[in-house]
Amino acid sequence: MEQHLFVLLCITAVVASFFVVIPSNYLQHLPPYINVCVTVFGVLTLLLLAEARRGRYHTTALFFLFLALMNLIWFPNGASDGSLPLYFFCLLMYLPIFFRGRARWLPLLLTSIDAAALMALELRFPQWVTPFASEQDRMADNVVGFAVTTVCCAVMLWSLLRSYEKEQTRLVAVNEELERVIVERTAVEGALLQNRELLNSVIDGTTDAIFVKDISGRYLLFNEAACHMTGKGQDQVLGRDDREVFDSEVAAAIMEVDQEVLNGNQAQLMERKLRAGSGEQYLVEVIKGPLHNKEGQVVGLFGIARDVTQSRRMAEELRLLNEELERRVVERTARLEAAMKEQEAFSYSVSHDLRGPLRHINSYGSILLEEFGPELAPEARGYLERIRTSSKRMGDLIDDLLELSRIGRSELSRVTVSLSELAFGIGCKLQDAEPERRVDLLIEPGLQVEGDRLLLELMLENLVGNAWKYSSVRERARIELGCCVLGDRDAFFVKDNGVGFDMAYQDKLFGAFQRLHGAEFEGTGIGLATVKRIVERHGGAVWAQGVVDQGATVYFTLPRV
Repeated sequence: MEQHLFVLLCITAVVASFFVVIPSNYLQHLPPYINVCVTVFGVLTLLLLAEARRGRYHTTALFFLFLALMNLIWFPNGASDGSLPLYFFCLLMYLPIFFRGRARWLPLLLTSIDAAALMALELRFPQWVTPFASEQDRMADNVVGFAVTTVCCAVMLWSLLRSYEKEQTRLVAVNEELERVIVERTAVEGALLQNRELLNSVIDGTTDAIFVKDISGRYLLFNEAACHMTGKGQDQVLGRDDREVFDSEVAAAIMEVDQEVLNGNQAQLMERKLRAGSGEQYLVEVIKGPLHNKEGQVVGLFGIARDVTQSRRMAEELRLLNEELERRVVERTARLEAAMKEQEAFSYSVSHDLRGPLRHINSYGSILLEEFGPELAPEARGYLERIRTSSKRMGDLIDDLLELSRIGRSELSRVTVSLSELAFGIGCKLQDAEPERRVDLLIEPGLQVEGDRLLLELMLENLVGNAWKYSSVRERARIELGCCVLGDRDAFFVKDNGVGFDMAYQDKLFGAFQRLHGAEFEGTGIGLATVKRIVERHGGAVWAQGVVDQGATVYFTLPRV
């Protein structure tokens, strides 16, 4: 504020000197000496203004320059009869604005002494005073002096009031900011207090022992779990170091690790055996790390200890259990391999040893029919035909059993398989075998899955073959292969309009040797069991729906491409 006001006063003094005082003095016919002094004052004030523009404010120089001008023109300008006493008001207002503390009283005393001395000299030597030429000149001089004084005082007063308003506004803003900061600080302190209480609750509520030490090793924090683990109370630990809390041997080991953490400025994980207050020994897992202040300096360390006695015991028991399980798995694998070898031997026996007697039965039955057929009674020939039919059916059962056993042992060779193409080929073979039948084979194109081609072909041969067989009672059969959405999954289906089945027996449908129809339909009862095993080996599922004399639908899921 003072700097801005100083510039305004310099400008006002220069303008008043050159454009008001000097012209009025000239019109009043005052001595030229006065105008010379005022001119020098104006020039010097211009120099002070130029200095102020450069950031150098000579407020004291302007005061003494103005006081010197007052003394130089006091007597030539009519002394106390003129306007000069009015200018002393400018000086008296100037002093409290630009001077502070003790520096204010000396100029004030000097101004008072100077004014008193001029008045005393005027009284003592009235002949020194140059009177005005007329009363009108004196009045004009007083008017000019009053106007200039008023302008200067108004400038200073306006600047003071403006500064006061700004300061008042700033203080109001600062006060509001302080109130906001106080409110925020109160809220922060409340939040910090709440967080501290929450943290203390967590620290005291956890089952892990938590402690904090200063740089000298004295305990600053020791929670309830640590007290329970060591058998020491907080009054026995806080403010003390390890030598005052533990045995000398244990304390030395703990302090050695603490020193390594502090020197290395890095957390460490270790295990240590301790003895509780009851004398029971237990194993604890401890992590220790350095504490830093805002400057990053190490000011202490923290530690978290957990009783791992039970977990280590359980880990050891689990290790022993795993070893036992591995041993049992090895034994079970050996027994399984032996069982598989026995099954392979059984399959070989079924495939070769049982087929020999069946071939003999068929051969001797055929010889009897060929050589002694005419001599046999019709009833005997019927018995021989039944023997041949039964032995052939038994051979088919053996073949199906071997095929079912092979499906469970064979390794899958997964490739992209087109079910549409396989079904079309199977349908063509069936139609060639029975060209007299009228069958509509509807196959949805583009049905591709990922799986073993040979097994999937065998699966479709059974499904399409069953549909072909059980729809033979229809004058115009209909067999359909397609894909649909059931619930949240895609499913393939083979549908026919044949004899169907009773849903009450659906749980027997996919079992081996389970037949829901009589001898009018040939078969061994292995087909759908084979289908189920193939689908399950591919990770899918199979089920069926049917209505008696209205057809059946077999659904199955397979991994799609």
